[in-house]
Formats: sequence, structure tokens, C-alpha cells
Amino acid sequence: MNVKQQFGAALASAVVMMLTAGLWHEVIMAHFYEAETGAKHEGTGLILVSYLILGGLMSYFYRPNRIKTGTILQGLWFGALMGVLWVFPHELAMAGAHSEPLGYVFKNGLWHVVEQGVGGVVISWIYSRGDQVTS
Repeated sequence: MNVKQQFGAALASAVVMMLTAGLWHEVIMAHFYEAETGAKHEGTGLILVSYLILGGLMSYFYRPNRIKTGTILQGLWFGALMGVLWVFPHELAMAGAHSEPLGYVFKNGLWHVVEQGVGGVVISWIYSRGDQVTS
């Protein structure tokens, strides 16, 4: 893994996670999120920055040799773990601060396991492609 590869993985995973999130939050489940929390997703620039930070952190902490599975499963496992670590504590805090229902915390947390799982697959795939090029 080199810096160029890490930067590419960070950028690609951020874009894929943001597009996946946009499709889910703003198209497929928009009514659910608005009814459940009254939330409307505004501030696309700040959302993009947050995904760039998340993609960068995920790319930095991803270590392909820790798990002995295929690229897709390895990335999915890593991304799902990041989804739990990133979202669940935050959602619990927001539930306490804004009186959000705990059911919502778990539903949204489960979604982020999927969303970051997709980002992990992108990172794992990019890193595996780099290994093929350098081999």
C-alpha cells in the first residue's frame, strides 16, 4: 500500500458511500427518515467533507493482512465494523440529546453497517488491485 493507492481508496470509498447514502436517505427511505426524526439532509458540502474524512480514516486503518478471507468479504467485514464504531455511539448520543427513539438508533445503525461495508469493499478492492500491479 502506498500513498497514491491510499488516497485513491479514500476518495473512491468516500464517493461510493456518499452516493449510496444519498440514494438510500434521499430517494428510497426519505419518508422514513423524515417521519422518524423530522430530519432533512441539507448541507451537501459538509456531508461530502464528512465522507472524505471517513473514507480517509477507513483507508488509513484498513490492513488487508489481518483477516484471511476474500477481498469482498474482508472489505465488507472491515467496513461493517467501521459502521458500528462510527455511527452507533453517535446515534446513542443523539438519541439522548434529541429524544430520538432507540428503534431508530438501531435501524439507522444497521444501515450504516451496510453503507460502510460497501465503502470497505471499495477500499479492499483498490488495495488488492495495487497488489496485483506491484506483483
